[in-house]
Amino acid sequence: MKTKRKFMQPSADFRLFLAVLCVGFAAGAGAAALTEVIHFAEFLAFGRAKSDFGVTPDQVSAFRRFAAVLACGAIASVGWYFLHKFKPFLSAGEIIEGKNPSFASNLAHAFLQVFTVGLGAPIGKEVAPRELGALFASKICAFFALDAAWCRTLAACGAAAGLGAVYNVPFAGAIFALEILLKSFDKRAALAAFGVCAVADFTANFSVPREALYVVSDFKSTPANLALAAFVGVIVGMTAKFYQAGVARAEANRIKDGKILIFLPLAFAVTALAGAFLPEILGNGQAAAQTAFNEQISALYALGLLAVKGVCVLALLKCGAYGGTLTPSFSLGALLGLCLGLTAANFAQVNLSAAALCGAAAFLAINLDAPFTAFALAAGFCDINLSAATAVMLSIACAMGARNLLSK
Repeated sequence: MKTKRKFMQPSADFRLFLAVLCVGFAAGAGAAALTEVIHFAEFLAFGRAKSDFGVTPDQVSAFRRFAAVLACGAIASVGWYFLHKFKPFLSAGEIIEGKNPSFASNLAHAFLQVFTVGLGAPIGKEVAPRELGALFASKICAFFALDAAWCRTLAACGAAAGLGAVYNVPFAGAIFALEILLKSFDKRAALAAFGVCAVADFTANFSVPREALYVVSDFKSTPANLALAAFVGVIVGMTAKFYQAGVARAEANRIKDGKILIFLPLAFAVTALAGAFLPEILGNGQAAAQTAFNEQISALYALGLLAVKGVCVLALLKCGAYGGTLTPSFSLGALLGLCLGLTAANFAQVNLSAAALCGAAAFLAINLDAPFTAFALAAGFCDINLSAATAVMLSIACAMGARNLLSK
């Protein structure tokens, strides 16, 4: 007598296999397309060819930076006003939970997000590829007639694969799917997450840069650096808790009606003025974080960047803009870590790269409420060595512990 397959019939297995490949390909292609849109927007705003992209817009005049962000405000406010009025879009979380998205509206929403980032908006670009990955996955799962459980799993994997592909961090993308979106490390979910993220990353190869996102000086987890990591983790953990609450409040009370045509351009005008004097605050956070990792600014300047970028992100989210807080929070943590490192340097010999990286990873862990994902992202963003990993892990642990104690 033939034994039954434990989980699914062969036809269902084969459909699932094809769906994993298709979701990975679609998420990677979406991430690549969004990257090209950012390149085009940056060319319009700052006049740089794709091969010349750096991480700061300070090579252009203050007036051009101001004008680019001002124009960004006009485009963003009109774009999101009409999207809200005529065809509401869904978040990646809503798609994962089974809601049926409008393909055209969500596509326009994703491209509008990254276009504004390319023009200088100081918010993250990672939400757009997540939403696009989830959107494609929902349509692909419907085509292959997968059950509701697998539709949810592959939508989460598609969202995470978009994130992983746009930053060239496929492992972090898979952990993001399991720890944050699915909240499960089930073996079958893990297999799907790794498969989808790997295919997406390979697909995005032709557009997304292959080098590490940030250049960070190597350091070892010496006793001094471990003590510094713990100190930075505690302070960053308590600070990031309040910023996380601010982000949640801004997003919960985001302006979506006609007032967006008034308040969002005003928020962008303030950001444009700030960006004219502090170019590092513009963009998704890469400029600010790399500035911190370069270790060539004073504590006062780092504190100024931290305050201004943090306020601008909150203001834009509250006034109607959409985008991520992942890379902005990473940059805020790097700046705060550098400030703490420079302060500690008055009393002991410390490694400023260690302080900035530990601060970035710790801030990200609190913002995401996900220590495994934060470590994987920090490692992928900065291509850290094994010796540095211990200090980063300790900083994340201390940050989570400090946040939990503060919450009691």
